[in-house]
Amino acid sequence: MALEEFIRGFILDYGVISVFILVLLEYASFPMPSEVVLPLMGIIGAMNGIGYFKILIVSVIAGIVGSTINYLLGYYFGDRAISYIERRFPKTRKSINASYNWLNKYNNFAVLISRVIPLARTFISIVAGTVRMKPVPFVLYSSIGITVWNAILITLGFIFGDNTEIIGALLKKYSIIVMIIILIVVIIKVVINKDKIKSYLK
Repeated sequence: MALEEFIRGFILDYGVISVFILVLLEYASFPMPSEVVLPLMGIIGAMNGIGYFKILIVSVIAGIVGSTINYLLGYYFGDRAISYIERRFPKTRKSINASYNWLNKYNNFAVLISRVIPLARTFISIVAGTVRMKPVPFVLYSSIGITVWNAILITLGFIFGDNTEIIGALLKKYSIIVMIIILIVVIIKVVINKDKIKSYLK
């Protein structure tokens, strides 16, 4: 509750700038949960006349910047960065392993899908950098995943306002959203000529 009050006050005091800072920190793996931050931004935006698309665009840019910071950390420091994080914060090992598992299972598409998976999304960027995923597909898939996830959470805030209990209940069931995203990705892979994009995206 104290964190929620701090975030609420910070957003009220600094407006769109606070959106950028908070979302960047969240996507750079600082303890700033998007499930709290983004709906609150939607709530406060609706109450104070801050445009929905302004919040969404700023949050997406911040998410891409934060994710890229982690990606570069993994890219240039590799396993040393992962080992340091696991030694310093042992509880992160589960999240990091989940990110590796998603990348092994879905390749580059894991960066998109994992944005809505609690355990996988936290460290997916640094893991993607560690395995030397190419920058262009990383930014592309990150942008899509970040946009979808941020839009969902901000929209919930705009629609339900201060009814945080309803928002929380809906988020517990967002596995349906994950399935929809996976289905869309599979359809895209089948419909589009994979041979033309395979060399570019892998």
